[in-house]
Amino acid sequence: MKKSTLFSECAKLLSFAKPYWKYMALAIASMVIYTAAYGIQISLIKPIIDKLLLSNTNTTTPLPRVAIDQNIQTQQNTSPVKQFKKQVISKFTVIEKLRKRATDSFISIGIVIAIIAPIISISCYFQQYFRNLVMCSVVVDIRNKICDHLLPQSLSFFENRKSGDLLSRLTNDIAVTQSGLAILFDEILLQPLRLICGFSLAFYFSWKLSLLTLIAFPVIFIPVLVMGKKIKKHGKGSLRRLSDLTDALREMFAGIRIVKAFKMEAEESREIHDISERFFRKRLKMIKVKAANTSTSEFVYSLGLAALIMLGGYVVMSGKITPGELGGFITAIGFMVISAIKKLAKSYASLQEAMAGINRVFELFTIDTSIKDHPDAVTLESIKEGISFKDVSFSYDNSEEYIVKDINLTIRRGEVVALVGKSGAGKSTLINLIPRFYDPVKGSIEIDGTDIRKIKHASLLAHIAIVSQQTFLFNRSISENILYGRKDASVREIYSAAKSANIHDFIMGLPAGYDTVVGELGVKLSGGQRQRIAIARAILKNAPILLLDEATSSLDYESEKLVQDALNNLIVGKTTIIVAHRLSTIQHCDRIIVMKDGHIAETGSHESLMAEEGEYKRVYQLHFETIQP
Repeated sequence: MKKSTLFSECAKLLSFAKPYWKYMALAIASMVIYTAAYGIQISLIKPIIDKLLLSNTNTTTPLPRVAIDQNIQTQQNTSPVKQFKKQVISKFTVIEKLRKRATDSFISIGIVIAIIAPIISISCYFQQYFRNLVMCSVVVDIRNKICDHLLPQSLSFFENRKSGDLLSRLTNDIAVTQSGLAILFDEILLQPLRLICGFSLAFYFSWKLSLLTLIAFPVIFIPVLVMGKKIKKHGKGSLRRLSDLTDALREMFAGIRIVKAFKMEAEESREIHDISERFFRKRLKMIKVKAANTSTSEFVYSLGLAALIMLGGYVVMSGKITPGELGGFITAIGFMVISAIKKLAKSYASLQEAMAGINRVFELFTIDTSIKDHPDAVTLESIKEGISFKDVSFSYDNSEEYIVKDINLTIRRGEVVALVGKSGAGKSTLINLIPRFYDPVKGSIEIDGTDIRKIKHASLLAHIAIVSQQTFLFNRSISENILYGRKDASVREIYSAAKSANIHDFIMGLPAGYDTVVGELGVKLSGGQRQRIAIARAILKNAPILLLDEATSSLDYESEKLVQDALNNLIVGKTTIIVAHRLSTIQHCDRIIVMKDGHIAETGSHESLMAEEGEYKRVYQLHFETIQP
């Protein structure tokens, strides 16, 4: 990927830190203070070494000391940088006096270092605290915004994607994104400051050696840039493999009953091992590239340090700089410049790896919501007339194979209508169009003459309650699951809804009552109990439109009787559409719509349809022949 792309991706990631710019400014200010204080400590290397050497020559022979003194004097007279420095400092006599007083003895140098120590400590604490505060806040915001962006997506979006992939992006890829933020907020911000400070000190000690060093340093970045692209490539691949592993684990645990029922533990374990092995091999490729990048960089650094020592030894022996200046220069280059460059090089490689995950996270933001409010959408206040299907056709993924086609149907307010037909006739698809889980490919659905695409989606859903065959309960308490129908309901209203759903007495018989946690997917309850809790949820919502999608088809006859009684309580006064599998449950409906191959084949009451030799009578007779012993 192009370098500019990396910068644009970093800018996009950093844009999430805008709400926390004050904390970021405090972090940067703390970094500046920390780096400056650390640089002052490094600058004290020169007077320490010079004083040590001068003290040593005083105890042996005077000749070396004279040579050193002459070298110092010669350099001060001949070096243009030294002369410029002397002219500048002479204008700030107060600073010069303070510098001399601070470095006139080992005790004074030690006192200066001791004074700087708490400054380094405090600034180090605050730069880490504020930096991590911003980083954690940004990660939380990204995860929250992804959820906010994904939840309004249509059902087809979730049906066409592996849930394990989405989970992996919200967990594994977010973790990688967090590591990328750590690099940006730590190394990418701090190390350039150390680099600037280190080079400033290096120029202070020896401008000639510093220029030579600057010329050689670009060589260090060649292997970094070459390896970075490969690291990002293998990083993307390993994250895709990790996504496959997450999806396989999720599916295995979700279907653990089937796994055990068919004694497939060994087969599932083998599948997980195979996916893990593929992830390992992809990850190993990236590890090799990162190791090659680090080892090559270390080789270049070591050669550079060797050249620096040889060159430094030469200039000291030739009297061009003092040993103290050389010591300070090497310390500044080694502990600040080279250290900063090594960390920046390592950070670049790690950032390329992190960008693989960051890109996968940002891909989710590029997905446009297919179900959205029309610019002129209105609020649905009430339903006065009913629901109308006008030439409605629908196919998944806009294919030519229509699930329902040319549907024209009007359902009056308060009417109870049943949809029947064999599996695949389009019954469930038709009622899924009403709450806009999907939008029709052709035609329109209207409520009181207004296309539902021009009704605010939240307002539309507020008028619809759904009870489906595949009842979903959250791994929470019974009361929380019922409250999903209306969050502001009182305890009395919850009890009333449960009584209408014929589940209150059962709940009160539990040790924890309404505080009983139902387990994942309501596994601790029977099918009939889960269904009646779902009905209580719908009763609590008290929506004027009720959609029942085969709500009793998977129940035994005893449970079906309880659920059917609860449904009879639920549909009173509601505009109700029932998708029915058991025809005995829909004989009371005002109208029965018979669907066949995506079309409406017949319509009428139970009695009128039975009087005809049509599809309904054939299916009805076949149904009762099947259930008779």
